[in-house]
Amino acid sequence: MAILCLDIGGTEIKSMLKREDFEKTLANFPSKAGTNAPDIRNDVFSLVDELKNDYDIDGIAISTAGMVDYKTGIIAGHGPTFKNYKGFDWKKEIKDELGIPAVVENDVKAAAMGELTYGAGKGFNSAFVLTVGTGIGGALILDGKIHRGASGHAGEIGYMPFETDKFEALASTSALVKNSQKFYPDKNFKNGKIIFNAIDDGDEDAIKLVDDMTRFLARGIANIMLIVNPELILIGGGISEQKEKFLDPIIEKVRAYVPENIFAATRIKATELGNKSGLYGAYAIYKQNIK
Repeated sequence: MAILCLDIGGTEIKSMLKREDFEKTLANFPSKAGTNAPDIRNDVFSLVDELKNDYDIDGIAISTAGMVDYKTGIIAGHGPTFKNYKGFDWKKEIKDELGIPAVVENDVKAAAMGELTYGAGKGFNSAFVLTVGTGIGGALILDGKIHRGASGHAGEIGYMPFETDKFEALASTSALVKNSQKFYPDKNFKNGKIIFNAIDDGDEDAIKLVDDMTRFLARGIANIMLIVNPELILIGGGISEQKEKFLDPIIEKVRAYVPENIFAATRIKATELGNKSGLYGAYAIYKQNIK
């Protein structure tokens, strides 16, 4: 028996077969989210048909972009890259068509569970995981489980207000690029990689841009540490791979914002599982919820 794990994004869908003693990464396939998201089910059902000749599929674990009602698994909302996704009920569709159980979780929360169970957070009981990319997403894990809060959406730190704007409008990768184009239009700072490479060349403008970004991120992380006091802060997104130029400066700036005893109690690390964290997290959530 194996669990089919899916990570549904706006442009592609990742998939993996998983059980405790077995793991098989499957080929990514295009997502129909931008045209009509409910059509994704047909591709999922076709994938199950292909796999069942060689594997017994016991259930399906889904990590998906968008807001998920954790009580029902129904999609509660989504961004502009998805069409007609709100109200879609993965659990019912899968039960009706395949007769097997399913779990559905928001992709950031699933990625957090993946890291805590199989990645950089393994061995920790509490962690806050934030992903830095187009926006900033977050998830809080307490006692090995997702903490959801009163509305079910605890951890949405991208909306956290600062003096001039929301957290993600100041500290995301897209904010870094937007600021570079605003303040230095004559430079070819069209993405984060170019900006970080410019730091290696001693470009003072690139250094200033990243210094501002890491300062805002450090303030946000300091607020999380002061309120939650987790054992671990994990930072994900491609930009987190820039240890000396990104992660190390954040850590030093956080130290200046919080009391030393609080700083010493929390590790700050980069995530480890990359783009497979949602798949591992979906599997971990399936194990927690389906007996």
